[in-house]
Amino acid sequence: MLRGRYVSSVDSRDLSGQGVVVHIGLDDIDSHFGGCTTHLSYLIVKELLKTLNVEFIDYPNLIRLNPSIPFKTRGNGAVVLRLKTDKSSIKLLVKTLTDMTLKYISEYEVNVGSDPGVALVFGEVPKELSKLYMKALTDYVHRDYLLNILNRLDNVELPLGTSRGVIGALAAIGWPQGSDCTYELLAYRVLRDIGERCVDKTSVKYVDLKYSEYVFNNYDHENDILLITPHSNDPVLLGIRGEYPEVLTNYLNELRICEPISGYMIFRTNQGTDAHLILGSIDDVRPFRTLCLETTLRSKPKYLRGGHLIIKICDEPILYAVFYKESTLTSVISELGIDSKVVLCGSIKQWDNLTNVMNVEKVHIIELVRTYVHNPKCPRCGKRMKSAGVSKGFKCGKCGYRTTNLSKEVVKEVINVNKVYTVKPYRMKHLTKPLCRYGREKQCYYVRPSGDWII
Repeated sequence: MLRGRYVSSVDSRDLSGQGVVVHIGLDDIDSHFGGCTTHLSYLIVKELLKTLNVEFIDYPNLIRLNPSIPFKTRGNGAVVLRLKTDKSSIKLLVKTLTDMTLKYISEYEVNVGSDPGVALVFGEVPKELSKLYMKALTDYVHRDYLLNILNRLDNVELPLGTSRGVIGALAAIGWPQGSDCTYELLAYRVLRDIGERCVDKTSVKYVDLKYSEYVFNNYDHENDILLITPHSNDPVLLGIRGEYPEVLTNYLNELRICEPISGYMIFRTNQGTDAHLILGSIDDVRPFRTLCLETTLRSKPKYLRGGHLIIKICDEPILYAVFYKESTLTSVISELGIDSKVVLCGSIKQWDNLTNVMNVEKVHIIELVRTYVHNPKCPRCGKRMKSAGVSKGFKCGKCGYRTTNLSKEVVKEVINVNKVYTVKPYRMKHLTKPLCRYGREKQCYYVRPSGDWII
Protein backbone atom coordinates (compact mmCIF):
# COMPACT_ATOMS: atom_id res chain seq x y z
CA MET A 1 0.00 0.00 0.00
CA LEU A 2 1.33 3.42 -0.94
CA ARG A 3 1.42 6.01 1.78
CA GLY A 4 2.27 9.65 1.50
CA ARG A 5 1.15 13.19 0.87
CA TYR A 6 -0.07 14.20 -2.57
CA VAL A 7 0.22 17.89 -1.59
CA SER A 8 2.23 20.96 -2.41
CA SER A 9 3.19 23.56 0.17
CA VAL A 10 0.76 24.71 2.83
CA ASP A 11 0.71 28.18 1.25
CA SER A 12 -1.12 26.82 -1.81
CA ARG A 13 -4.03 25.87 0.42
CA ASP A 14 -4.68 29.43 1.61
CA LEU A 15 -7.73 31.01 -0.02
CA SER A 16 -7.19 34.79 -0.20
CA GLY A 17 -6.16 34.96 3.45
CA GLN A 18 -9.60 33.82 4.59
CA GLY A 19 -8.44 30.49 5.96
CA VAL A 20 -7.94 27.07 4.50
CA VAL A 21 -10.81 25.11 2.97
CA VAL A 22 -10.46 21.39 3.63
CA HIS A 23 -12.58 18.60 2.15
CA ILE A 24 -12.33 15.36 4.16
CA GLY A 25 -13.50 12.11 2.56
CA LEU A 26 -14.16 8.87 4.46
CA ASP A 27 -15.17 5.52 2.99
CA ASP A 28 -15.24 1.75 3.61
CA ILE A 29 -15.30 2.05 7.40
CA ASP A 30 -18.35 -0.16 7.89
CA SER A 31 -17.96 -3.56 9.52
CA HIS A 32 -20.05 -6.52 10.59
CA PHE A 33 -19.20 -5.72 14.21
CA GLY A 34 -20.98 -2.40 14.55
CA GLY A 35 -18.83 0.06 12.65
CA CYS A 36 -20.34 2.67 10.34
CA THR A 37 -18.73 5.39 8.22
CA THR A 38 -21.42 7.92 9.12
CA HIS A 39 -20.99 7.17 12.82
CA LEU A 40 -17.24 7.81 12.64
CA SER A 41 -17.91 11.07 10.79
CA TYR A 42 -20.35 12.09 13.52
CA LEU A 43 -17.70 11.48 16.21
CA ILE A 44 -15.10 13.38 14.19
CA VAL A 45 -17.37 16.40 13.70
CA LYS A 46 -18.15 16.52 17.42
CA GLU A 47 -14.44 16.38 18.25
CA LEU A 48 -13.43 19.02 15.70
CA LEU A 49 -16.10 21.45 16.90
CA LYS A 50 -14.93 20.94 20.47
CA THR A 51 -11.14 21.12 20.06
CA LEU A 52 -10.32 23.02 16.85
CA ASN A 53 -11.15 26.36 15.29
CA VAL A 54 -13.21 25.05 12.38
CA GLU A 55 -16.19 26.35 10.44
CA PHE A 56 -18.23 23.93 8.35
CA ILE A 57 -19.06 25.35 4.92
CA ASP A 58 -21.58 22.62 4.10
CA TYR A 59 -23.62 19.99 5.83
CA PRO A 60 -21.75 16.70 6.04
CA ASN A 61 -22.27 14.92 2.71
CA LEU A 62 -23.50 11.33 2.57
CA ILE A 63 -22.67 10.19 -0.95
CA ARG A 64 -23.99 6.90 -2.31
CA LEU A 65 -21.89 5.34 -5.05
CA ASN A 66 -22.44 2.50 -7.53
CA PRO A 67 -24.83 0.03 -5.85
CA SER A 68 -23.82 -2.84 -8.17
CA ILE A 69 -20.16 -3.09 -7.09
CA PRO A 70 -19.78 -6.56 -5.49
CA PHE A 71 -17.29 -5.57 -2.78
CA LYS A 72 -19.21 -2.52 -1.60
CA THR A 73 -19.93 -1.90 2.07
CA ARG A 74 -23.49 -1.55 3.37
CA GLY A 75 -25.21 0.92 1.06
CA ASN A 76 -21.89 1.85 -0.61
CA GLY A 77 -21.92 5.25 1.07
CA ALA A 78 -19.00 7.63 1.63
CA VAL A 79 -18.97 10.75 3.80
CA VAL A 80 -17.45 14.17 3.10
CA LEU A 81 -16.81 16.90 5.66
CA ARG A 82 -16.22 20.34 4.15
CA LEU A 83 -14.77 22.95 6.49
CA LYS A 84 -12.58 26.01 6.83
CA THR A 85 -9.81 26.42 9.37
CA ASP A 86 -6.60 28.41 9.85
CA LYS A 87 -3.24 27.19 8.54
CA SER A 88 -1.85 26.68 12.02
CA SER A 89 -4.54 24.06 12.74
CA ILE A 90 -3.90 21.86 9.69
CA LYS A 91 -1.34 19.59 11.33
CA LEU A 92 -3.55 18.98 14.37
CA LEU A 93 -6.58 18.48 12.12
CA VAL A 94 -4.84 15.72 10.16
CA LYS A 95 -3.55 14.08 13.36
CA THR A 96 -6.98 14.16 15.02
CA LEU A 97 -8.63 12.72 11.92
CA THR A 98 -6.02 9.96 11.56
CA ASP A 99 -5.95 9.01 15.24
CA MET A 100 -9.74 8.83 15.54
CA THR A 101 -10.05 6.77 12.36
CA LEU A 102 -7.38 4.26 13.41
CA LYS A 103 -8.95 3.95 16.86
CA TYR A 104 -12.38 3.37 15.33
CA ILE A 105 -11.00 0.78 12.91
CA SER A 106 -9.42 -1.10 15.80
CA GLU A 107 -12.42 -0.85 18.12
CA TYR A 108 -14.92 -2.12 15.55
CA GLU A 109 -12.61 -4.54 13.70
CA VAL A 110 -13.31 -2.59 10.53
CA ASN A 111 -10.42 -4.16 8.61
CA VAL A 112 -12.34 -7.44 8.45
CA GLY A 113 -13.72 -7.38 4.90
CA SER A 114 -13.11 -3.64 4.48
CA ASP A 115 -10.30 -1.41 3.21
CA PRO A 116 -10.81 1.97 4.93
CA GLY A 117 -9.93 5.12 3.06
CA VAL A 118 -9.32 8.68 4.25
CA ALA A 119 -8.59 11.60 1.93
CA LEU A 120 -8.10 15.33 2.38
CA VAL A 121 -8.33 17.88 -0.43
CA PHE A 122 -7.12 21.40 0.30
CA GLY A 123 -8.63 24.36 -1.50
CA GLU A 124 -10.64 24.00 -4.70
CA VAL A 125 -11.90 20.54 -5.63
CA PRO A 126 -10.10 19.47 -8.84
CA LYS A 127 -12.21 18.70 -11.90
CA GLU A 128 -10.61 15.26 -12.02
CA LEU A 129 -12.49 14.35 -8.85
CA SER A 130 -15.84 15.29 -10.38
CA LYS A 131 -15.04 12.86 -13.20
CA LEU A 132 -14.05 10.25 -10.62
CA TYR A 133 -17.40 10.79 -8.87
CA MET A 134 -19.34 10.08 -12.07
CA LYS A 135 -17.29 6.97 -12.78
CA ALA A 136 -17.57 5.65 -9.21
CA LEU A 137 -21.31 6.34 -9.36
CA THR A 138 -21.95 4.40 -12.56
CA ASP A 139 -19.00 2.09 -13.21
CA TYR A 140 -16.16 0.05 -11.73
CA VAL A 141 -13.05 2.07 -10.84
CA HIS A 142 -9.73 0.26 -11.08
CA ARG A 143 -6.95 1.23 -8.69
CA ASP A 144 -4.74 2.25 -11.63
CA TYR A 145 -7.38 4.82 -12.61
CA LEU A 146 -7.09 6.30 -9.11
CA LEU A 147 -3.28 6.40 -9.19
CA ASN A 148 -3.34 8.13 -12.57
CA ILE A 149 -5.52 10.89 -11.08
CA LEU A 150 -3.38 11.23 -7.97
CA ASN A 151 -0.23 11.68 -10.04
CA ARG A 152 -1.79 14.82 -11.56
CA LEU A 153 -2.91 16.42 -8.28
CA ASP A 154 -0.89 18.38 -5.75
CA ASN A 155 -3.52 19.26 -3.13
CA VAL A 156 -4.49 15.80 -1.84
CA GLU A 157 -3.34 14.06 1.32
CA LEU A 158 -3.96 10.38 2.11
CA PRO A 159 -3.14 9.65 5.77
CA LEU A 160 -3.85 5.91 5.41
CA GLY A 161 -2.39 5.48 1.92
CA THR A 162 -4.08 4.49 -1.32
CA SER A 163 -6.46 1.86 -0.01
CA ARG A 164 -9.55 0.84 -1.95
CA GLY A 165 -11.61 3.12 0.27
CA VAL A 166 -9.72 6.14 -1.08
CA ILE A 167 -11.57 5.70 -4.38
CA GLY A 168 -14.91 6.31 -2.67
CA ALA A 169 -13.52 9.01 -0.38
CA LEU A 170 -12.14 11.09 -3.27
CA ALA A 171 -15.11 10.38 -5.53
CA ALA A 172 -17.45 11.67 -2.84
CA ILE A 173 -15.39 14.84 -2.47
CA GLY A 174 -15.91 15.32 -6.22
CA TRP A 175 -19.72 15.43 -5.94
CA PRO A 176 -20.41 18.48 -8.15
CA GLN A 177 -22.26 21.53 -6.93
CA GLY A 178 -25.50 22.21 -8.77
CA SER A 179 -26.62 18.59 -8.50
CA ASP A 180 -29.99 17.56 -7.13
CA CYS A 181 -29.84 16.68 -3.44
CA THR A 182 -31.84 15.55 -0.44
CA TYR A 183 -31.13 15.41 3.28
CA GLU A 184 -31.02 12.64 5.85
CA LEU A 185 -31.01 12.88 9.63
CA LEU A 186 -29.16 9.95 11.18
CA ALA A 187 -29.70 9.34 14.88
CA TYR A 188 -27.33 7.05 16.77
CA ARG A 189 -27.91 4.56 19.53
CA VAL A 190 -26.23 4.40 22.88
CA LEU A 191 -23.55 1.84 22.06
CA ARG A 192 -24.49 -0.56 24.83
CA ASP A 193 -27.90 -1.03 23.17
CA ILE A 194 -28.13 -4.00 20.83
CA GLY A 195 -30.93 -5.93 19.20
CA GLU A 196 -34.15 -4.61 17.75
CA ARG A 197 -34.50 -0.85 17.58
CA CYS A 198 -37.28 0.61 19.69
CA VAL A 199 -39.18 3.13 17.54
CA ASP A 200 -42.97 3.33 17.66
CA LYS A 201 -44.23 2.36 14.22
CA THR A 202 -47.59 4.11 14.54
CA SER A 203 -45.97 7.45 15.35
CA VAL A 204 -43.75 7.19 12.27
CA LYS A 205 -46.76 6.45 10.10
CA TYR A 206 -48.64 9.48 11.45
CA VAL A 207 -45.71 11.91 11.26
CA ASP A 208 -44.77 10.72 7.78
CA LEU A 209 -48.26 11.51 6.50
CA LYS A 210 -48.10 14.93 8.15
CA TYR A 211 -44.86 15.86 6.36
CA SER A 212 -45.48 13.83 3.19
CA GLU A 213 -44.83 16.80 0.86
CA TYR A 214 -41.29 17.16 2.19
CA VAL A 215 -40.10 13.62 2.97
CA PHE A 216 -39.70 10.29 1.18
CA ASN A 217 -38.98 6.61 1.79
CA ASN A 218 -39.47 6.71 5.54
CA TYR A 219 -42.60 4.59 5.59
CA ASP A 220 -44.07 2.31 2.92
CA HIS A 221 -47.75 3.09 3.43
CA GLU A 222 -49.00 0.72 0.74
CA ASN A 223 -47.26 -2.27 2.31
CA ASP A 224 -47.33 -0.98 5.92
CA ILE A 225 -43.55 -1.28 6.37
CA LEU A 226 -41.35 0.91 8.57
CA LEU A 227 -38.31 2.11 6.60
CA ILE A 228 -36.38 4.43 8.92
CA THR A 229 -34.81 1.73 11.11
CA PRO A 230 -31.97 -0.39 9.67
CA HIS A 231 -31.68 -4.10 10.40
CA SER A 232 -27.90 -4.41 10.47
CA ASN A 233 -25.67 -4.43 13.54
CA ASP A 234 -24.50 -0.83 13.46
CA PRO A 235 -24.84 2.27 15.66
CA VAL A 236 -27.61 3.87 13.57
CA LEU A 237 -30.95 4.00 15.37
CA LEU A 238 -32.90 5.59 12.53
CA GLY A 239 -32.57 7.66 9.38
CA ILE A 240 -35.16 10.22 8.26
CA ARG A 241 -35.03 11.27 4.60
CA GLY A 242 -36.45 14.51 3.25
CA GLU A 243 -36.00 17.66 1.20
CA TYR A 244 -34.92 20.19 3.85
CA PRO A 245 -33.01 19.98 7.16
CA GLU A 246 -35.57 21.79 9.32
CA VAL A 247 -38.30 19.33 8.33
CA LEU A 248 -36.16 16.43 9.54
CA THR A 249 -35.64 17.82 13.04
CA ASN A 250 -39.38 18.50 13.38
CA TYR A 251 -40.10 14.97 12.18
CA LEU A 252 -37.71 13.48 14.75
CA ASN A 253 -39.11 15.52 17.62
CA GLU A 254 -42.63 14.22 16.94
CA LEU A 255 -41.70 10.52 16.97
CA ARG A 256 -42.16 8.22 19.95
CA ILE A 257 -38.78 6.60 20.52
CA CYS A 258 -38.48 4.15 23.38
CA GLU A 259 -34.70 3.92 23.70
CA PRO A 260 -32.09 6.61 24.40
CA ILE A 261 -30.40 8.51 21.55
CA SER A 262 -26.72 9.33 21.88
CA GLY A 263 -27.01 12.07 19.25
CA TYR A 264 -27.80 12.83 15.62
CA MET A 265 -26.36 14.64 12.60
CA ILE A 266 -27.97 15.90 9.39
CA PHE A 267 -26.33 15.02 6.06
CA ARG A 268 -26.81 16.51 2.61
CA THR A 269 -27.02 13.57 0.20
CA ASN A 270 -27.43 12.37 -3.38
CA GLN A 271 -30.02 9.82 -2.22
CA GLY A 272 -33.31 9.61 -4.06
CA THR A 273 -31.98 11.51 -7.09
CA ASP A 274 -31.37 8.81 -9.76
CA ALA A 275 -27.84 10.18 -10.04
CA HIS A 276 -26.58 6.73 -11.02
CA LEU A 277 -29.05 6.25 -13.88
CA ILE A 278 -27.57 8.00 -16.91
CA LEU A 279 -29.11 7.43 -20.34
CA GLY A 280 -26.66 5.33 -22.36
CA SER A 281 -26.44 3.03 -25.35
CA ILE A 282 -25.81 -0.65 -25.91
CA ASP A 283 -22.12 0.20 -26.40
CA ASP A 284 -21.96 1.33 -22.76
CA VAL A 285 -23.05 -2.05 -21.40
CA ARG A 286 -20.53 -3.96 -19.33
CA PRO A 287 -20.59 -5.64 -15.91
CA PHE A 288 -21.17 -3.35 -12.90
CA ARG A 289 -22.41 -0.42 -15.00
CA THR A 290 -25.59 1.41 -14.00
CA LEU A 291 -27.50 3.13 -16.79
CA CYS A 292 -30.76 3.56 -18.68
CA LEU A 293 -31.40 2.14 -22.14
CA GLU A 294 -34.16 3.19 -24.52
CA THR A 295 -35.35 0.19 -26.51
CA THR A 296 -38.18 -1.22 -28.59
CA LEU A 297 -39.24 -4.68 -27.46
CA ARG A 298 -38.76 -7.36 -30.09
CA SER A 299 -40.20 -10.24 -28.07
CA LYS A 300 -42.72 -10.87 -25.34
CA PRO A 301 -41.46 -11.20 -21.75
CA LYS A 302 -40.91 -14.77 -20.59
CA TYR A 303 -41.45 -16.13 -17.12
CA LEU A 304 -38.59 -17.78 -15.25
CA ARG A 305 -38.83 -20.17 -12.33
CA GLY A 306 -39.91 -18.29 -9.22
CA GLY A 307 -42.15 -15.81 -11.03
CA HIS A 308 -39.40 -13.59 -12.43
CA LEU A 309 -39.60 -12.13 -15.95
CA ILE A 310 -36.91 -11.81 -18.60
CA ILE A 311 -36.79 -9.94 -21.92
CA LYS A 312 -34.13 -10.08 -24.61
CA ILE A 313 -33.09 -6.52 -25.42
CA CYS A 314 -30.33 -7.04 -27.95
CA ASP A 315 -28.82 -9.87 -30.02
CA GLU A 316 -25.40 -8.35 -30.69
CA PRO A 317 -24.09 -8.01 -28.10
CA ILE A 318 -26.49 -10.25 -26.23
CA LEU A 319 -28.28 -8.42 -23.43
CA TYR A 320 -31.28 -9.44 -21.37
CA ALA A 321 -33.34 -7.47 -18.87
CA VAL A 322 -34.61 -9.31 -15.82
CA PHE A 323 -37.45 -8.22 -13.55
CA TYR A 324 -37.40 -10.04 -10.24
CA LYS A 325 -40.71 -10.91 -8.68
CA GLU A 326 -39.67 -9.07 -5.51
CA SER A 327 -39.19 -5.86 -7.53
CA THR A 328 -42.99 -5.68 -8.05
CA LEU A 329 -42.40 -4.63 -11.69
CA THR A 330 -43.41 -7.96 -13.20
CA SER A 331 -47.12 -7.10 -13.42
CA VAL A 332 -46.29 -3.98 -15.43
CA ILE A 333 -43.85 -5.71 -17.77
CA SER A 334 -46.14 -8.64 -18.49
CA GLU A 335 -48.58 -6.24 -20.19
CA LEU A 336 -46.03 -4.99 -22.72
CA GLY A 337 -46.41 -6.18 -26.29
CA ILE A 338 -43.93 -6.45 -29.12
CA ASP A 339 -42.87 -3.00 -30.48
CA SER A 340 -43.60 -1.27 -27.16
CA LYS A 341 -41.11 1.55 -26.54
CA VAL A 342 -39.57 1.70 -23.08
CA VAL A 343 -36.62 3.07 -21.13
CA LEU A 344 -35.19 0.43 -18.79
CA CYS A 345 -32.95 1.52 -15.91
CA GLY A 346 -30.81 -0.64 -13.68
CA SER A 347 -27.43 -2.30 -13.17
CA ILE A 348 -25.57 -4.76 -15.37
CA LYS A 349 -24.69 -8.14 -13.91
CA GLN A 350 -23.01 -11.12 -15.53
CA TRP A 351 -24.73 -14.47 -15.16
CA ASP A 352 -22.84 -17.74 -14.85
CA ASN A 353 -22.91 -18.26 -18.62
CA LEU A 354 -21.19 -14.85 -19.01
CA THR A 355 -24.35 -13.29 -20.44
CA ASN A 356 -24.89 -9.63 -19.55
CA VAL A 357 -28.19 -9.02 -17.76
CA MET A 358 -29.72 -5.75 -16.60
CA ASN A 359 -31.36 -5.98 -13.18
CA VAL A 360 -34.15 -3.48 -13.76
CA GLU A 361 -35.16 -1.11 -10.97
CA LYS A 362 -37.13 1.46 -12.98
CA VAL A 363 -39.22 1.39 -16.16
CA HIS A 364 -40.37 4.36 -18.23
CA ILE A 365 -43.06 3.19 -20.64
CA ILE A 366 -43.15 5.55 -23.62
CA GLU A 367 -45.50 3.66 -25.94
CA LEU A 368 -47.50 0.57 -25.11
CA VAL A 369 -48.33 -1.59 -28.13
CA ARG A 370 -51.15 -4.12 -27.92
CA THR A 371 -51.70 -6.59 -30.75
CA TYR A 372 -55.15 -7.98 -31.54
CA VAL A 373 -55.85 -10.82 -34.00
CA HIS A 374 -59.33 -11.01 -35.58
CA ASN A 375 -61.01 -13.29 -38.07
CA PRO A 376 -61.57 -11.53 -41.42
CA LYS A 377 -64.81 -9.76 -42.27
CA CYS A 378 -67.16 -11.38 -44.75
CA PRO A 379 -66.69 -9.65 -48.14
CA ARG A 380 -70.37 -10.22 -48.90
CA CYS A 381 -72.17 -8.98 -45.76
CA GLY A 382 -69.43 -7.43 -43.60
CA LYS A 383 -69.83 -9.66 -40.52
CA ARG A 384 -66.91 -11.36 -38.80
CA MET A 385 -66.39 -14.84 -40.17
CA LYS A 386 -65.74 -18.04 -38.23
CA SER A 387 -63.20 -20.76 -38.78
CA ALA A 388 -64.47 -23.47 -41.11
CA GLY A 389 -62.07 -25.99 -39.56
CA VAL A 390 -58.40 -26.84 -39.80
CA SER A 391 -57.08 -25.83 -43.24
CA LYS A 392 -60.65 -25.18 -44.42
CA GLY A 393 -60.61 -21.38 -44.35
CA PHE A 394 -63.48 -19.29 -43.03
CA LYS A 395 -67.27 -19.28 -43.22
CA CYS A 396 -69.84 -16.58 -42.56
CA GLY A 397 -72.43 -17.49 -39.98
CA LYS A 398 -74.90 -14.94 -41.37
CA CYS A 399 -74.88 -15.37 -45.14
CA GLY A 400 -73.07 -18.70 -45.48
CA TYR A 401 -70.20 -17.39 -47.60
CA ARG A 402 -67.08 -19.60 -47.50
CA THR A 403 -63.49 -18.89 -48.56
CA THR A 404 -59.94 -20.18 -48.20
CA ASN A 405 -58.35 -17.03 -49.61
CA LEU A 406 -58.65 -14.74 -46.55
CA SER A 407 -56.29 -14.48 -43.56
CA LYS A 408 -56.70 -13.30 -40.01
CA GLU A 409 -56.36 -9.57 -39.46
CA VAL A 410 -53.59 -8.30 -37.16
CA VAL A 411 -54.35 -4.93 -35.56
CA LYS A 412 -51.82 -3.02 -33.47
CA GLU A 413 -52.98 -0.43 -30.97
CA VAL A 414 -50.34 2.14 -29.99
CA ILE A 415 -51.00 3.89 -26.68
CA ASN A 416 -48.90 6.89 -25.62
CA VAL A 417 -48.31 6.14 -21.95
CA ASN A 418 -45.28 8.22 -20.87
CA LYS A 419 -45.36 6.86 -17.33
CA VAL A 420 -42.61 5.81 -14.92
CA TYR A 421 -42.81 2.72 -12.74
CA THR A 422 -40.44 1.95 -9.88
CA VAL A 423 -40.02 -0.80 -7.36
CA LYS A 424 -41.90 -0.38 -4.09
CA PRO A 425 -40.23 1.81 -1.43
CA TYR A 426 -39.24 -1.17 0.72
CA ARG A 427 -37.29 -2.63 -2.24
CA MET A 428 -35.73 0.65 -3.40
CA LYS A 429 -32.01 1.41 -3.53
CA HIS A 430 -30.73 4.51 -1.74
CA LEU A 431 -30.02 6.34 -5.00
CA THR A 432 -33.28 5.55 -6.77
CA LYS A 433 -35.67 8.48 -7.11
CA PRO A 434 -39.14 7.60 -5.79
CA LEU A 435 -42.16 8.80 -7.71
CA CYS A 436 -43.01 11.35 -5.01
CA ARG A 437 -39.74 13.21 -5.74
CA TYR A 438 -40.54 13.87 -9.40
CA GLY A 439 -41.01 17.63 -9.58
CA ARG A 440 -39.06 18.26 -6.37
CA GLU A 441 -35.65 18.33 -8.07
CA LYS A 442 -33.43 21.27 -7.16
CA GLN A 443 -29.94 22.60 -7.79
CA CYS A 444 -27.91 22.31 -4.61
CA TYR A 445 -24.74 24.08 -3.53
CA TYR A 446 -22.64 24.22 -0.39
CA VAL A 447 -24.80 25.54 2.42
CA ARG A 448 -23.54 26.39 5.89
CA PRO A 449 -25.25 24.22 8.50
CA SER A 450 -27.69 26.04 10.75
CA GLY A 451 -29.99 25.27 13.63
CA ASP A 452 -29.75 21.96 15.44
CA TRP A 453 -27.90 20.13 12.67
CA ILE A 454 -25.84 18.12 15.14
CA ILE A 455 -26.62 17.09 18.71
